[in-house]
Amino acid sequence: MKKLFGIALVVAVVTSLAFGSIAFAADEPDDVVTITWDGGGDVWGSVTAGNDASATFYSGSNSQVGEFHAVDSNNNPYGYGVDSCTFSLDISLSGGGMASLLVDRTDAKTSYGAAGQQSYTYVFTPDGSATLQNSSSTNYASMKDCNYGWNANDHITVSGSTYYELQRYVDSGAGNYAEINAFGGGDADLDCMSSEASAGQVRLGWGCGCYTNADFTANGTGTMELYAYGNNSATTAMAPGMTGATSFDFIASWAGAFSIPDYSTTAN
Repeated sequence: MKKLFGIALVVAVVTSLAFGSIAFAADEPDDVVTITWDGGGDVWGSVTAGNDASATFYSGSNSQVGEFHAVDSNNNPYGYGVDSCTFSLDISLSGGGMASLLVDRTDAKTSYGAAGQQSYTYVFTPDGSATLQNSSSTNYASMKDCNYGWNANDHITVSGSTYYELQRYVDSGAGNYAEINAFGGGDADLDCMSSEASAGQVRLGWGCGCYTNADFTANGTGTMELYAYGNNSATTAMAPGMTGATSFDFIASWAGAFSIPDYSTTAN
């Protein structure tokens, strides 16, 4: 569906941050917003793509380089009345800071179940450096975070921190959800190349037709938690023999080197 300015944008900027570009491509098949910044301070914004999806992002640091990108494709595939949308955030923070991206899927083709899916990515550290990258797409059937071919690795990283927090979360909007989070000091690297959420299930760390890249490594001290809840079942590659569970909560702490080769999770 062609809509004039199908994306509504609200952005606030504090202190010395400078935007590299803001573009509304209202005369093109897609409505596009691209924002880039480089400097110290805070930047946050909210984008609404018609009634199909919305995204909110934040980035604050003494020194940062970032880009937020949003697309409302205005394509109305199969005449279902729901456009395809994509939102992405790519942030590098120096000297401490915080960044987050929240995406909500707000419309769906009824036969695929209700909308309400949510994807959230977050990192914080008072010092050291950090990065955050995620791309989330929505359409008439589901939400998919497919980073293959864009940034396939290092989706949340922290280096040289006295303390950090990181979080990756997906929610079906119908009772199924999965999350991995960690806090500690030192270095950390979370790969979460793919995730999916529909009315019937969530997949954290895999999906999108790609090979699985869902690992976590850390060095220093810290605690990691992986948990999920499913209306029918919850499974994870961390416990391949687990059956019959509708929920689980794994917690691990470390002093030194720590790694999880595959935390990919399904809750349905």
